[in-house]
Amino acid sequence: MRHVVAALRFLFSALMLVAVTRSFVYDAAHGGDVWPWDWFGYFTNQNNLAAGFVLSFAGVLLLQGRRLRWLEYARGAVTVYIFIVGTVYWTLLAPITTPEIPWTNAIVHGVMPAYCLLDWLLVGDRAPLRYARLWVIFPYAVVWLGVTLTRGATDHWVPYPFMDPATGYASVSLYCGAIVVIATVVALLFWAASRWRGVLLRGSADGVVAEAPGDHRRDDRLAA
Repeated sequence: MRHVVAALRFLFSALMLVAVTRSFVYDAAHGGDVWPWDWFGYFTNQNNLAAGFVLSFAGVLLLQGRRLRWLEYARGAVTVYIFIVGTVYWTLLAPITTPEIPWTNAIVHGVMPAYCLLDWLLVGDRAPLRYARLWVIFPYAVVWLGVTLTRGATDHWVPYPFMDPATGYASVSLYCGAIVVIATVVALLFWAASRWRGVLLRGSADGVVAEAPGDHRRDDRLAA
């Protein structure tokens, strides 16, 4: 079963990379904005790539029978981010946008969020996450929001319509605040879900030494 789970992680990571690459090539060929500072500024692109990296790394460690504690927290954070990608797209953006390449859009906004969620809920190769370390989801999100809002106010580039200062900072603040609150609630639920050992590879994290400073085997038992 380890090989099947690892293969699925590699497969979906590769599928995501094909979709992101195809989207970039399409934009470049049709006069789209492919300046890296802009194109990779999208939360969707960043977090699909992050999810692919984390899943692939987790797949390699699974095949080796190893567990890195910091990677489990990275998986938890990335799963929160990619879930937000799918939720925000299908609730706020899908009704007002028409994707130029439907299949790539479906992969980065639908397939990857769904797979990452299922992988987190069903595969038991991670120990429970400590609530005291829920803060790990915030640094990246705060930096991304800060940079994006600063750019919107200076060079007027924004990745998503609801972040456009032209709509008023009250509206922008409301949307961003709501997303932060939702992300926090989702993170709490995912942290709680980490206490369920999953259906696949149930208990595979037991007895494996966590290879990170200050995080030892007792984390498998004392996660609160």
